[in-house]
Amino acid sequence: YRRRVHGDRALAEVPRKTRAVVLLECARLEEYAKNLPKARSILQRAHKETKHEWKVFLESILLELRAGNMKEAIAASLEALEIHRGTGRLWAVLIQLKQSDGEAEQQRVFCEALKEVPKSGEVWCEGARMCMNPLSSKYNLATAREFLNFAIKFTPQYGDSFIEYLRLELLTTGHAINSQLEQLCVNAEPNYGPMYSALI
Repeated sequence: YRRRVHGDRALAEVPRKTRAVVLLECARLEEYAKNLPKARSILQRAHKETKHEWKVFLESILLELRAGNMKEAIAASLEALEIHRGTGRLWAVLIQLKQSDGEAEQQRVFCEALKEVPKSGEVWCEGARMCMNPLSSKYNLATAREFLNFAIKFTPQYGDSFIEYLRLELLTTGHAINSQLEQLCVNAEPNYGPMYSALI
């Protein structure tokens, strides 16, 4: 109850442009308290009141993913992309989720994403991950390297691309130390990405 009072008070006082941040935090608190219906309700409110902010749509996808609801997560991704088609992060999440529907479907979404956001490092990174899957018919480490080079060129701040590049080095050379890659990472100063954030 107390967290809701604080959330309502914050919403009443914050400027309109920061309402999305407060709504996101309120939804996360409800999720932490195991109240998923309330968390969903807050995020639906955020979709309406802060439609311009793609992060509230991403949070709905991640909420369903954390709850183990793959179909709902995919549905939330498709809904988000109806509004924010030019957001690479949303496309990247959908590519990840589509792995559950098979390689052909995942590849189809990857190609569609490249048409919409050809300079999204997040999307190129997902393509590289597909190419580094030894169980995939698309397994090709040379192509993975090409895709990761695009990812780092277009979105150097996306830390996951550097982590995948280290994995690629391990697969191709047996060791991850690469002074050129290390310098590239230092210069880029990556600051986000699911895997990157989990490591720092």
